[in-house]
Amino acid sequence: MTTQTNTPTRRVFKYGQQTFPDPGAEYSTEQVLNHLRAFFPELGHARMDEKTLADGTLEITFSKQVTRKG
Repeated sequence: MTTQTNTPTRRVFKYGQQTFPDPGAEYSTEQVLNHLRAFFPELGHARMDEKTLADGTLEITFSKQVTRKG
């Protein structure tokens, strides 16, 4: 029987032209987004896109949701 170790995936978070390092594997993507909302209120209804880079890093990009008022 083989033992399989789960190495956490390296993550990086992006919003606009800014890149934010992973605060730790213990934080979910939603928790990171909630933290960023304190600084970027326009992320209130943000969209999340994930893409795996060539080196295996998971890039999570937040983009604000365009909505209409009224």
